[in-house]
Amino acid sequence: MICIGAQTIVATFATVAIGAMTPEEVKTYISLNADPWDNNEQINFKEPMGSLGIEYGIHENIRLFMEHISSPMQCNDSPGINHAGVKFYTPLGGTTLYSGISINNSNFDSNDNFSGPLASIGVEYGSTYKFYTEYLTSIDDIENGRTSIGFKVFFK
Repeated sequence: MICIGAQTIVATFATVAIGAMTPEEVKTYISLNADPWDNNEQINFKEPMGSLGIEYGIHENIRLFMEHISSPMQCNDSPGINHAGVKFYTPLGGTTLYSGISINNSNFDSNDNFSGPLASIGVEYGSTYKFYTEYLTSIDDIENGRTSIGFKVFFK
């Protein structure tokens, strides 16, 4: 069963429109990803998961971002996971390594057991279409995060 509601549809179109209308340093994206091991203790969504995001490049290697994560396979995941922060990028040929720190409000979000700030580390390949893998976790519970593998489509 796939549960994509009106809010998700509107947010998806808004993500595309914002990316198309903003300056070059502002990019939006839609992603689809899965955790091949599905053994994390911090996120309680059914696999696969999707995300909508926006990032603003304040320097060629530093981006501010906001991201919403939810599962199209789950009808009761509203409002999903929402976090905002900063990511630091290091290009290596055609791939890019990154790490980041972000905050979320676990009292507002659903289906997560995050506490405190979140940390992420990842690698991505591509430009408009990016394949990526990322590890997202609470800073105070690093070993129980989520590894995601997927792709992002950027709008700019």
